[in-house]
Amino acid sequence: MDRGGTQDKSRKNNGLGDFGEDLAVRHLEDMGFRIIGRNVRYRVGEIDIVAMRGDELHFVEVKTRISDACGDPIESVTRTKMQRIRRAAEMYILKARNNIKYKDIPPCYFDVIGIDLTQGVPQIECLIDAFE
Repeated sequence: MDRGGTQDKSRKNNGLGDFGEDLAVRHLEDMGFRIIGRNVRYRVGEIDIVAMRGDELHFVEVKTRISDACGDPIESVTRTKMQRIRRAAEMYILKARNNIKYKDIPPCYFDVIGIDLTQGVPQIECLIDAFE
């Protein structure tokens, strides 16, 4: 079995994902967000970006596309992915409360940022509270 192609594709996708997340971070910072975590992983799921804006806590999923073949980046966030992100957010909040980072749980939002690179110049679309 040739595993080299799979590993190369995985590395390429990780590089694309990292590039998209870097763009998303800059976009969020321009919108007044303060980034407090990236690639937060738990057994139940992963959160690409954790950010604060005022007293709001935002869990952000980033989808980056270099081709139209997989469709719109934002629409690619499935219900299953949303459930994993929600579970990871619950773990994040539990851990933060145990570390007394938050006395009270702040209002939480689940956002999605789509990065479209098919036009040569990045097109960034940000949906706040996208899971509702």
